[in-house]
Amino acid sequence: MRFILFSVFIFLNTLVVTAQTVQQRLDSLFQSLNQDGELSGAFLVADSGKVVFEKYLGFQDASKTERITSNSRFELASVSKQFTAMAIMQLEEQGKLSYEDDIIKYFPHLKFKNVRVKNLLRHTSGIPDFFSFPEKWIDTKKINTNQNLLRIIETKMDSTSFKPGDQHVYSNINYMLLALIVEKASGQSFAKYMHQHIFKPVGMNNTTVFSARSPNVDLRNYAHGMAFDVKTNSFKNVDDIAIYKYAKYFDAVSGPYGISSTAQDLFKWNQAIQNNILLKQNNFLRAISADRLNNRKLIQKGDWYYGFGWVFKDSTDNKDKMHFHDGEYSGYKNIIVRDFAHQKCIIVLMNKWNTIDVLPLTFAIDAILKKRKTPAIEREKLTGAITLVESQIKQLLGTYEYTKQPDLKFKITADDSGNLFAQLSGQAAIEVYPKNNLELFYTAIQAMLKFSKENDEVSTLTLYQNGQELTFNKVK
Repeated sequence: MRFILFSVFIFLNTLVVTAQTVQQRLDSLFQSLNQDGELSGAFLVADSGKVVFEKYLGFQDASKTERITSNSRFELASVSKQFTAMAIMQLEEQGKLSYEDDIIKYFPHLKFKNVRVKNLLRHTSGIPDFFSFPEKWIDTKKINTNQNLLRIIETKMDSTSFKPGDQHVYSNINYMLLALIVEKASGQSFAKYMHQHIFKPVGMNNTTVFSARSPNVDLRNYAHGMAFDVKTNSFKNVDDIAIYKYAKYFDAVSGPYGISSTAQDLFKWNQAIQNNILLKQNNFLRAISADRLNNRKLIQKGDWYYGFGWVFKDSTDNKDKMHFHDGEYSGYKNIIVRDFAHQKCIIVLMNKWNTIDVLPLTFAIDAILKKRKTPAIEREKLTGAITLVESQIKQLLGTYEYTKQPDLKFKITADDSGNLFAQLSGQAAIEVYPKNNLELFYTAIQAMLKFSKENDEVSTLTLYQNGQELTFNKVK
């Protein structure tokens, strides 16, 4: 009897030590990542349905007056898409819409043909992203809403980029239109619907559809987006950095982003899905199921499949599979990862770009939960830009074609002040900064451009991003 009791005592102590070890390892991970004190965000980890770790680091803006706390609200960026998808799924469950509905039913003035609600959900519509719109289409002096963007695509766009269902191309317009469909199918504003049917039932008291730059908004406990400014070698609020000006004039858009929340509220959201509070389980499983393009190939980007606002690697109808969605927008880097089988959840909300990426961080956290070796995470090296002379700038300017896909082009331009910009086909021009006379780096994304010469003339450009190298030949 003494032996049995002693064994039980040892077993219980082992459980405690193991739990402490996991927490200590997670704490050590964040200490190692925050040696320069520049990590800023809210981090929550749950295992077996219970929170095992929370960490709040950094400040709510560049003035460093208010620290990040459990009450700090973050712009969710594209993590918002899963909430928009949930609203659509609820309305489908109630019979108020169908995934097969042609969107002309809701937007009779659109000129697109055969775009269905399911195409919007899975990014197979062929409607280009509004971030690629020519700036002349947009009133950049005001804060634009979904209705403003709807009027643009009604008057400026005649067709989709490809036949709906032929390809998977991520576009924020898809989820902007879904938010408008929520309004038309429910008879409520998107903000009111989300509050009444999702946030309130779940107890997400610090979560709202939110535009931080609209007049008279309450910015208490709001974590502003920040980014590293290479011209001053310091972090600034994104509103004080010219390349992020879009954050203001697109700030009232909601659906693809535009929801603000806290780490603790996102854990409530996780539990609500787990417990089928908002939707019947079989209907939610549609969100994490794989579907097919018109050619019967699975809707896939790289190794990942795209559902209804969720991304996953397992194409089978496995209700326990891991799924996630990340988000990046104007200073924010976020992710929520859910593992049904082990009731694990990893939530990362960061309001400072140019520090670390969220996917490697979640891989490291997951390894610790599984008591495996922690993989290394690379921190971005924050460096200032050098100044190029006019002749050095001119040799970089021009149009470059991708060797394997000539219609994919890079255009390098400069303004009157010598600031350099890189524009990939279908995307907006983004400012880039010289590391030396043949290397340019981004701050808005983690990427590098390297130029090569032939006969003392620049002949190629190579894009380095996400472990990939794409080479473009200079054509003019």
